[in-house]
Amino acid sequence: MFSTIYFALSSGLAQKNRLPAYAAAMLDGASERGYCLVDDVLERPSHKLDDADVARLVAVADASLLLGYDQDAEEMYRRAQKTIVGDDDRLRIMSCRNTGWQLMMRDRYAATAKCFARIVQDEAASPAEVLEALIASAMVQHQVGRQRDADDALLQAAELADMHEEPGWRLAIALLAREFDVQLRIRTATTLSDHAFWSSAHVTRAQSASDRADVTRKLTETTVLMSPMPALLAQRHEYLEQLAALARGERIAAAPLFDAVSRPQHFRGAGQAFLAKLDIVLAGLAGGLDDVADSVLAKISRSEADIGTRRCNFDYLYCVSKIAVWRGNPTEALKLYASYASEALRCLRSETPGLGAIQSPASRALPADDVSARLPAKYRRAYRYIIENLDRADLNTREIASQIDVTERALQIAFKRSIGMSPGGLIRKLRLEGIRNDLLNDERMQGSIFDTASRWGVKSRSALAKGYRREFKESPSETMHR
Repeated sequence: MFSTIYFALSSGLAQKNRLPAYAAAMLDGASERGYCLVDDVLERPSHKLDDADVARLVAVADASLLLGYDQDAEEMYRRAQKTIVGDDDRLRIMSCRNTGWQLMMRDRYAATAKCFARIVQDEAASPAEVLEALIASAMVQHQVGRQRDADDALLQAAELADMHEEPGWRLAIALLAREFDVQLRIRTATTLSDHAFWSSAHVTRAQSASDRADVTRKLTETTVLMSPMPALLAQRHEYLEQLAALARGERIAAAPLFDAVSRPQHFRGAGQAFLAKLDIVLAGLAGGLDDVADSVLAKISRSEADIGTRRCNFDYLYCVSKIAVWRGNPTEALKLYASYASEALRCLRSETPGLGAIQSPASRALPADDVSARLPAKYRRAYRYIIENLDRADLNTREIASQIDVTERALQIAFKRSIGMSPGGLIRKLRLEGIRNDLLNDERMQGSIFDTASRWGVKSRSALAKGYRREFKESPSETMHR
């Protein structure tokens, strides 16, 4: 996955007004320099941090995440959220944003999608926050083979970017659209017809070739100018053009690609050097240059190979199986291909973004969603208890706190700092989402709207009507009769 490139661009663009020097470093692809420009905030005691320091803490965390220091990043994100007092909207959006990028780096795509979807749907989110969320959402949808949804997210982002004062957003969107085009052309090439994951995704989710080309043209054709052009944008564009040339069988493109991946400053942190090598291997295979693919695969170190076998990175398993065939080892190739197919299927089943964060009351398993990921480990037990008892109208904060042996105040503070809402607010939101999902389900149990609400623990008609309209901008009956 190529997430760190676009994460760096998003971080730089988001901080351009508040931290211009940091933003310039990130847009140049200099994550270490960006970190050094804002790490002075780490020397300040927590009780002396003010609102202006929040941006610096988030910037330090972003740079840390890009450089592969995941635990440091998580701690800085928590410090930033802890510093925000009295602004639930800002805290809620920041929590989704920070957790979303961390989950993206861990290949937890379903929960990532939910984090960023919440920002897109949040009326309190700024245009820049929505733009960043749409870019991240498009990346997730592409990674799990839902290209039509990825394109829709990018089209929505482009429309918003055209009205935004910062031209960099539109250029980043155009670059990502080109990225999608190149990556799809490689993975659906005739020579890779046995790449089952991408072949099946291409057949079931993709538009026609002409529609796809039209979408790419709309997204990449832009008159927006940015001077000077950020180095990260220029480098990635050149890299993509060379990758596309290699996939067309142009052997001459191999040398500059080899040179690019040998420069660590271009591919720092989160396994980016490994993923770049994997891109070249796939492009070589797509272009019929198996010897090029073999030589690049041989350059992948043991530690990089460990990254290659982590969850959802089935492209690596596919590549090693293809090279095993080319090397004349069909038995090993079959074994590797079986591992690839198993992992691809597991990813399709578990990581394809779902439609909602909550299951029906009949299922009491804890949903693998973003809310759980955003809470500290101890308080995830409280969240589990909420899920298991959501249909009880008498469920209250005191009872939840007692289940994990903390005070009500401690529970309130932990939830506020982590997800931007109180336990009571979360309960109301989850119930309303559950009611809405049931009303939209053609196979829901028979009965009135209030019967459905009662099954989710809502016993007041007025509370249902007011809360539902406030949350979804329509009445329950309007939802049901869509």
